[in-house]
Amino acid sequence: MRRLMRWYGANPLHLLALLGCFALAGYAAALLVPSRPLGVAVWFGGAVVGHDLLLVPLYWLADRSAMAAIGHRAPPLPAIGWINYLRVPAGLSALLLLVWFPLILRLHTHYQASTTLSPDPFLWHWLAVTGALFLLSAAAFAIRLRSARRAVTPPAPPAGTPRPTPPRHDHDHDHDHDHDVSDDRT
Repeated sequence: MRRLMRWYGANPLHLLALLGCFALAGYAAALLVPSRPLGVAVWFGGAVVGHDLLLVPLYWLADRSAMAAIGHRAPPLPAIGWINYLRVPAGLSALLLLVWFPLILRLHTHYQASTTLSPDPFLWHWLAVTGALFLLSAAAFAIRLRSARRAVTPPAPPAGTPRPTPPRHDHDHDHDHDHDVSDDRT
């Protein structure tokens, strides 16, 4: 088992989960490609162009903007990855917007005709979920920051305990030693 972990570089459960994902993707491709080859090709091309050429530069720009805006103003914090507490809720919110944007933006869809439900609450639901994601992330960051500060600051001594005095140095002895060294050089 250790030999496999050393060769693979991760836990064997990671390899099993990865193989399961590939099997599921292969099964979906085997079902979809024969029935809709053009649709799958267009979707795949759109995903490559849309994500890699358009969205990744936007992710990078948003990430660098957040780091520049918050990073130089923040007080000295313990070394925690604070940017991830912004990245995760923003990424999840963007994913929800990407999936549900026709209903969130109230574009013409077949949703209302097929379900007889109004698309009106989708915008408010998305805003509420986005707010909840950022609130949970802020709470998690506050908890992590508090535990990091506790780990950095030593506990205060109990009341009435005398403060330790700094050690005294015998300056005359140090000076004599320095003088002896300088005499040896001449």
